[in-house]
Amino acid sequence: MKRNSDDSDWNRASSTLSIEVPSRSPNDEAVDLRVTGAAPGSTVEFRATLVDDEGREWISRAAYTADGEGIVDCRDRAPERGTYEGVEPMGWLWSMRTDADARFVSLGDRAEVPVALQASTDAAASEREVTRMLYDPAIETRAVDHEGLVGDLFLPPDGGPHPVVLDLHGSAGRTSHRLARTLATHGFAVCSLQYFGEPDPIPDELARVPLSYFDEAAAWLRDQPDLRGGRLGVVGTSRGAELALLLGARADWVGAVVSYAGSGVVWDTPDGTPAWVVDGEPIPHLSGEGPPERTDDGRVRTRPVLERGFENASEAARRAATIPVERIEGPVLLLSGDADPVWPARRLSAVTAERLSRHDFPHPFEHLTYDGCGHLIGVPHVPFGGVEAGDVTARATAHAAADSWPVVLEFLDRGLNEH
Repeated sequence: MKRNSDDSDWNRASSTLSIEVPSRSPNDEAVDLRVTGAAPGSTVEFRATLVDDEGREWISRAAYTADGEGIVDCRDRAPERGTYEGVEPMGWLWSMRTDADARFVSLGDRAEVPVALQASTDAAASEREVTRMLYDPAIETRAVDHEGLVGDLFLPPDGGPHPVVLDLHGSAGRTSHRLARTLATHGFAVCSLQYFGEPDPIPDELARVPLSYFDEAAAWLRDQPDLRGGRLGVVGTSRGAELALLLGARADWVGAVVSYAGSGVVWDTPDGTPAWVVDGEPIPHLSGEGPPERTDDGRVRTRPVLERGFENASEAARRAATIPVERIEGPVLLLSGDADPVWPARRLSAVTAERLSRHDFPHPFEHLTYDGCGHLIGVPHVPFGGVEAGDVTARATAHAAADSWPVVLEFLDRGLNEH
């Protein structure tokens, strides 16, 4: 999607106070926002509001001091107080939080979302509505039409054939489709493949999932006339990222891997069942030790369990469970946060990066890791105020998403379009 740039896209009202920002913009891109027309040195109260699909209001607030020309430019000015600190050009969006009991904003299948902006001083006020385009509404959505496979296919609107990306969810069992639709907006055909949960015939739980299921999905995708043959990109989150690395190391149809908070070591499931099997035989794996811990607010923390399992495993067991990622035939991008409460993603991703370095991996690879970021990275410029817990901050999470997103697109493009 291209951002419109004519004068109609900008609010340049003749009133004393004005909010200047593009009226429509792709949600994975930052925008310039400023308030003009204030008295020099006056306090400008700024507020942004988004209403999600559950009717919950997500709100950010900031109080700025106007400069000598009566301008507040979010690109170079920090608020005196508010829901964020420091110079944060997109803080008005990522710092949104809600009083409702919700950690994540719910946007459903909407292609765009309006955000209400308000600015006021003692002498004047201004309002503006900005539309953030979440994905191209012309994207075609199809159910995967092949017996034994469960998932959805998202196709760019401009014909094709398109390079294909396999989107793999984590242990929660489903994907929000936000990542898939955003990738499709950038020209990738994306298959969000369900590999456990509902409906039949996939397993009810993450247990003994056959890797042949993904080989079958890849073969079907490569055979579709409106999709590009050849290798596929694989993007995974959490256990799906572990799976993405595992598939890359074992399957010749993988041409690029993006691992969001993944692991270069194979693990079992919480009840001790193997997660992945080949011809009915479990992939060598490590086991967590002891029951998961809970935070004061009741959230499950499996990280200490897996850390003990990793530290206490024998060298032979760790070696057997470590994924031979040097066999991947394409770029590898690893993304992690140091404050991940689910598992030690930074260390488990470092296992992969170190192995790639040790084997003189011939393809591009990078490990982007972020202090203060937890298990969530994802697509940038959404409300992150609800993620704060323990050492995880909304600011670090927002910066991780914004910093890593162009690199995700670059690595997929290099792996799938430069051959």
